[in-house]
Formats: sequence, C-alpha cells, structure tokens
Amino acid sequence: MRRATAVLVLAAMLAVAAPAARATAHGRHRHHHGHRALGGEFHRLRAPAAMAVYEWHTAGDLSDAAVRQRLGSLRADGFRTVYLEIGNYLDAAELPAEDPDRAERLAAIGGQIKRFVATAGEFGLSVQALGGGPTWTGTRDYLGRELVALVGDFNAGAARHQRLKGVQLDLEPYTLEGWLDDDVVEDNLREYLRTLEGIVGTYRDQLGRHGNHDLRLGFAIPFWFDARGDAPGPVDYDGATKPAAYHVIDLVADLPGAYLVVMSYRNFTRTANGSIAHARDEFRYAAAVGARSGLVVGQRYGQAEAGEERTTFYGKPRWMFRRAAAEITLAFRRYPQFRGLSVDNADAYLAAAP
Repeated sequence: MRRATAVLVLAAMLAVAAPAARATAHGRHRHHHGHRALGGEFHRLRAPAAMAVYEWHTAGDLSDAAVRQRLGSLRADGFRTVYLEIGNYLDAAELPAEDPDRAERLAAIGGQIKRFVATAGEFGLSVQALGGGPTWTGTRDYLGRELVALVGDFNAGAARHQRLKGVQLDLEPYTLEGWLDDDVVEDNLREYLRTLEGIVGTYRDQLGRHGNHDLRLGFAIPFWFDARGDAPGPVDYDGATKPAAYHVIDLVADLPGAYLVVMSYRNFTRTANGSIAHARDEFRYAAAVGARSGLVVGQRYGQAEAGEERTTFYGKPRWMFRRAAAEITLAFRRYPQFRGLSVDNADAYLAAAP
C-alpha cells in the first residue's frame, strides 16, 4: 500500500471509530474531517455521516442497565443510529379494536420504546423503527404501510426526545422458496416494487404530520438487485426496464430523508467480489440521476451458513471491520449520496473481540 493511501485509511479508521466524547445531542450528525498534505494541496477526508446497527431485541427485552451498557459501547465505537425492532408494537396495533388488551399493550410497549429512545439520546444516538419479513409482500403488503403510519402516530403523541427518527424496512421476500425461479421472478420483483411504492406513498403522507417532518425511511436491498452476474435481470416497471435496485432508487430519489441499505455482505473490500465492487453500481446510478436520497453500505456480523463465511465478520475482531469500513469510506466518500455503513447484528458485533 502506498504511503499516501495508508495515511487516508488510518484517518478514516479513526473517524469511523470516533469516541463517545464527540457525541452530539439527540444524535445530530456531525461530519468529521481530516486533512493531509499531498503535492502542496490539502485534501479533506469525509468520514461516514452515520454508522448504524440493527438491534433485534425489542425495547423491553433487556434491563435498563443492559440497554445503557450496549448503547454506550456502540456510541464509543462510532455508531450514531440504532435500528430497533418494534415487531411487538405492530402486533399489538394489529389486534382487533374491540380487544380489551389492545390499548394496554400499545401503551406498555410504547412506553418501553420511549424510554429506549430517550436513553439512546443521552448517548447521542438516534433510533429508527425496524420491521419487516419475507411475507410482507403480496397479500400482506399492507404491513409496511401500517408500520410507517404507526410510527407516524407514535411520534405525533411523543415528546421530542422520545420520537423515532425513521423506519427501516427489511423485507427480503427473495428468501422464500421458489421466489427466484426463472418463470416467476420478474412478476415477484414487480410485486415487490409495488409494495415499496405503496410504503413510500404512506411515508410522504406522514412527513406533513406533527413530529414527523424529519422522519427517515430506509429499505434494505441485496447488492445483486443490480442484475450483475447470474442475478435476476432487469425488470419492466413503471414504463422502464432496468435492474430492481435502480427502480428502488427511482422511488425515493427526490426524498432527502430516504435511503437504501445496500447489503454488500463481504468481509473483504478488494477484488471484483468484494464489498466495494458489489455496492458500486448503486452509487453510480444514484449519482447519475442526481438522487437526493442516500445509500448506506450494509455489512454483516451475524453468523452465516456453512460455506458463506466470506459474507460476514462473525467471529472476527472489530478492528477488521473498522479497517474495511475505512476502505469503504474512501471508496464512496466522493458521492453526495453516501450515508455511511450499517452492521446487521448488534449482538454479534458487541460479542466480537476489539
């Protein structure tokens, strides 16, 4: 590695792992810049605007002490956003209106979420609602819209320091048996895109409500939605034929509060099969259309199936992830759509050696 590149990578690693002392109130983003002299000129290094982590425990699963310990550790490692699973809140909302337990359950779970959000704010972390599942398309495509509306209702009745900052949706219908079969995959992709379009419509409606003016909306998509290699090819949707990833970018391109998590799951960054290469097409397309929405490079720490070990940092020390995060930052920092990185599993990340 040339010395100049090494200096940049070191600077990015330090920025990614910014200490908790740099936290800002209620998770407001701050860009950290490093400078280096090269050929008589100064070059500014843009660190990730955000580091996000998926928290699959619901707000009431852990004790207050455990929550504070986890949030403190995450913030000390440079994270700014927590995607908090709120499936139990949606389950309560789905109870029939006449169910005598519905109001009590909503109030109890809502209180747990407010407490979690307020605690996260003390550490300079923002919280977004996390939901989704492989069956959230087709006959159950209303669930994503319902979740966004539910968060809108929650924020409208919550104090500023207790509000959720966004909704992160991880649908993944392509994990269902037969979904990717050649004879049905194009129809399935269109159904998936219609589902997302409906969710985006609900999100637009929520932006005008009290407590939701700065609400975020994110979708997690696999890197192979760019139709490269043996992945499903371009799909005809809304009068255009292009890769599914490009259609999704089009759906949110005018929304500065929207973003996609591109699940570029590799534990190495280099080569044509590394995490940088797998996310590059999405960045190039977003830049070409002038998207105001963002892109987050998703990385995996959860355990993978046998033979898929290259997709995850599971069992590897955090310094290896930080090195990859620095290289990803250097690769994409020039794009205005770059919104940093995410880690798919808080448990696995926190269990890893430093």
